[in-house]
Amino acid sequence: MRIRNHTHKYLPVAIAALAAAAAPVANAGGIMLWQIGTPTLGTAGAGWAATPEDAATAFTNPAGTVWRDGMEVRGAAQALYGDIKFTDGGESNLSGGDGGNALGWFPGGGVFSAGKLTENIGWGFATAGNFGLGLDYTDSWKGRRFVQNVDLIGMSLIPSLSFKMNDCLSFGIGLNAMVGYLSYQSAPRAGLEGGDAFLRFKDLEMGYGANAGLIYRPVAGTTFGLTYTSKVEFDFRDNLRLRDFGPLFAPAVERFDGIRTEIDVDVPPTLTASLQQQMTDATTLYVNLAWQEWSEYAGVSLELGDPVQTSIKVDRGYKDTGALALGIRHEFDQGTLSGWYLSTGFALESGMQNTSEVTADTVTNESWTFGVGAGKELCPGLTMDIGYNYVSLGDIDIDQQGRPPFSPRLQGTYEDTRIQFLGTSMQFSF
Repeated sequence: MRIRNHTHKYLPVAIAALAAAAAPVANAGGIMLWQIGTPTLGTAGAGWAATPEDAATAFTNPAGTVWRDGMEVRGAAQALYGDIKFTDGGESNLSGGDGGNALGWFPGGGVFSAGKLTENIGWGFATAGNFGLGLDYTDSWKGRRFVQNVDLIGMSLIPSLSFKMNDCLSFGIGLNAMVGYLSYQSAPRAGLEGGDAFLRFKDLEMGYGANAGLIYRPVAGTTFGLTYTSKVEFDFRDNLRLRDFGPLFAPAVERFDGIRTEIDVDVPPTLTASLQQQMTDATTLYVNLAWQEWSEYAGVSLELGDPVQTSIKVDRGYKDTGALALGIRHEFDQGTLSGWYLSTGFALESGMQNTSEVTADTVTNESWTFGVGAGKELCPGLTMDIGYNYVSLGDIDIDQQGRPPFSPRLQGTYEDTRIQFLGTSMQFSF
């Protein structure tokens, strides 16, 4: 009779893993990237909200689009390579490999445009993705009971307007229409006989939020920027796919396989304050202070469309993160580098998880970022930029344990976790 009770409980517990699987790895404290292939790569994100001369302000701060004489368009491309490799600590209780490199290569970039409708009204349009990434472990790895592969990717489409109040101040607002993709697969235990079952969920949805910002230029050479992005809610829905659970769980599989399932995920609000300060005619300093509300993201809800409308709420205890970035850019007017600018920057970001909360589908940590970049005006109206970021998340310990009756355990370390970005962009002025 005890085994029968476990049979009734086990499959819903396996399905509940879905509610905890909406956060794939990314750089730094959370899963929101500062890297979108634009010149802020060179300053490690510093100056994010205070660069109105860059068409990418249509994405980073909509208030900046009115500060230009004509229309500008920037296209950016970026390649990411991550080293996310698990090493078993000896206490994992499932056979299998270490999962390989769960991240590897990932593409990115965007298109940004900005201009003016009138002397005091600007417009912007941007499309880029800076939320989420994905993990793809080998199917037979030690943590397959928790996750084999997971992707959560957000791509934003942002039309915006900006308004210049006077020669010092502007504000802007934009609609953040975000396309979200969630895919999750794991291999729960197939009953008392062991072996691997199959559980999969995936969906593509739209969510909506708002971006708002201010640009303040009190004196020549000084620009303050402030930008806020609101929460974006996703209601992912799919028919849950289950198989190979064995005869013991046949009644439960028959009940849940193909059942309409909803997972609610919230992209968190953010607030970023930036400074661009011209130190000399050739040298500019950039500063960032940022906050991201990952405590808003900690709660993930799952609802099954069965007759009793089974609902599961998982609170993973995430905390808000803070970030500081400093960068500098120098333009050369003579010598071999005449016409070029070089930039560098450094950033620190706190983590959204304590060590006890790390799970195989969400491998994040506090981080530091080093960036370098270069750029040049190739001809009047055409500027090229390149940039590189090295992001170190260090060693990330994990001790994830599942629920009875089988109580899977994954214990070990993601050693020397790091992510590298290489991006380039071209800006056209008309």
